[in-house]
Amino acid sequence: MLANMLGNGLLWVARPAPGPHVAVRVVYRVGAKDDPTGRSGLTHLTLRLVAAASRYLEAGQFHRLVAQAGGTTSLELDEDFAALQTVVPAHQLERILWAEAERMSNPRLEPDNLDRARAQVQQAVRQPLMRPYGRLEPAMARNAYLSHPYQRGALGDPDQLKDLDLEAVRAFHAAGFRCDRALLVITGPYDEATLARWVQHHFGSIRPPLAAPVEFREVKEPRRSQSQTVKLSLPQAPLPAAALVWQVPRADDASTPIWQLAHALLARGRSGRLTDTLVDELAVAHRLHLWLSQRQQAGLLMAQGLAAHGQTAAPLAQALQNEVVRLADEPVSDEELDKAKALLKRDWQALEWSADPLARSLGTAWAVRGDLQAAAKDAAAWTRLEARDVQQLWRSQIVRAPVLTLLADVGAAAASGASGVVV
Repeated sequence: MLANMLGNGLLWVARPAPGPHVAVRVVYRVGAKDDPTGRSGLTHLTLRLVAAASRYLEAGQFHRLVAQAGGTTSLELDEDFAALQTVVPAHQLERILWAEAERMSNPRLEPDNLDRARAQVQQAVRQPLMRPYGRLEPAMARNAYLSHPYQRGALGDPDQLKDLDLEAVRAFHAAGFRCDRALLVITGPYDEATLARWVQHHFGSIRPPLAAPVEFREVKEPRRSQSQTVKLSLPQAPLPAAALVWQVPRADDASTPIWQLAHALLARGRSGRLTDTLVDELAVAHRLHLWLSQRQQAGLLMAQGLAAHGQTAAPLAQALQNEVVRLADEPVSDEELDKAKALLKRDWQALEWSADPLARSLGTAWAVRGDLQAAAKDAAAWTRLEARDVQQLWRSQIVRAPVLTLLADVGAAAASGASGVVV
């Protein structure tokens, strides 16, 4: 892997990957959690402005350039970072490096583009709410975090951006979207010497900001003191839903590989414990998901299910909790443990075989965990773990911990169809 820092503070890394395409990912270490109070969505808005137009790229021109090359481009807004990623045939690499350097150094932060970006933020926020269960995930974050900005979600609140003036946007861009707060990732086939020359030529000329970099405030999330239940109204949902949420450590915690293995035991593969018991054996659930969401400053373990036909949310929530907690004491066979490790290893190795997911993985590891080698270190740790490591963690962090329960019965009465009522 090539890794270097340019004179302006921009860190760049390159990893070879098989296939005819290259991926170019630009990651800024600023996310939705860093939005100022009362300005939720400012990072989202600024990222759209950076992606929209620059000194030599008219609005939409970058996307047309990529499409004509047979590639794809996207932007990703996370609570911890903001990223732009483009995948193109390898012979188009230098052209995309020039364009990304142009977007980094000369974005058009102008009134017309600001109005367009506001509309794009509003559309992005509304889109998931059109789905039957689109209100459930925001409600989980809003209630699971007690005071952390993570509870606002990644997309933001368009209403808080209506009266935002351009100077505030420019100031936020200057503080967070700086070359010395960014990582450039290139994956795919490339010649090392040629790539190093291209990166230096296109990105090395970007002027470092005059002001010292701003360190955004770190917020400590308090521990939940007691369990809570929240009732939601999802009148358009076809089936009741239930979700359970536990607090877990932040992403760089030493226990992260154990959490990953526990997650694999419960939910990876068709025969994960949750699906095997609640869908196939007891038939109380139609579909199940388990997320391990460990971020820079806090984390959550979230179990969510859709009730089977004829079931209601409360029994599903109880069955979910029983099955999750059971991991603490139910014997884990060597075969079950080996299968979970094999699934984790398979998913990790799959990242190495395509430029697109490899670039995403490297960028996220740097932005969230501060370590480009985090995934490889996790893989090495899995081989040393035993069932007792998982069960000891579960007894101390899950069985004895307060849990947030969300119940969403179809058409259930609530004070608001979006937020929930603690009962």
